[in-house]
Amino acid sequence: MLTDTWFAELESTIFTTVQYELKIKDGAPFPKLKCTTVSQSDKPSEFPTLYLHELPEAEMGQDLENRTVNAVRCTIETQVFSNKSETEVRKILSAVILVMKGLRFNVTMFPDPDTRNGIAVGIARFSRVIGSGDGIVTGK
Repeated sequence: MLTDTWFAELESTIFTTVQYELKIKDGAPFPKLKCTTVSQSDKPSEFPTLYLHELPEAEMGQDLENRTVNAVRCTIETQVFSNKSETEVRKILSAVILVMKGLRFNVTMFPDPDTRNGIAVGIARFSRVIGSGDGIVTGK
């Protein structure tokens, strides 16, 4: 059965994995990438930035009495911001896609980046069903 702490750990686990693969590990492709789960900040903007957040889950796998939920459809949205180019946004989103595919997510939305007021923005969404014993949170 899924618990409240499980939901809190899910976004954190995904964020940590994406940040590590893109920014932190030796040979990471984007060591200067700002990674965040905060939608607004009082601090000056940093570029490039990856904003990752989990959209509301949809329950799946209920028992016959509908008392326990054994799985959810998890949807993660990533937004990449660059003050250089749409090409930089595409490169970062392509790297994000590889990491998310490694976590067994499917790409559900990946429109072309758009530039407004000198800032290029790209969005990608990923989705998959995650069960109560799934290794993405349990680490198995």
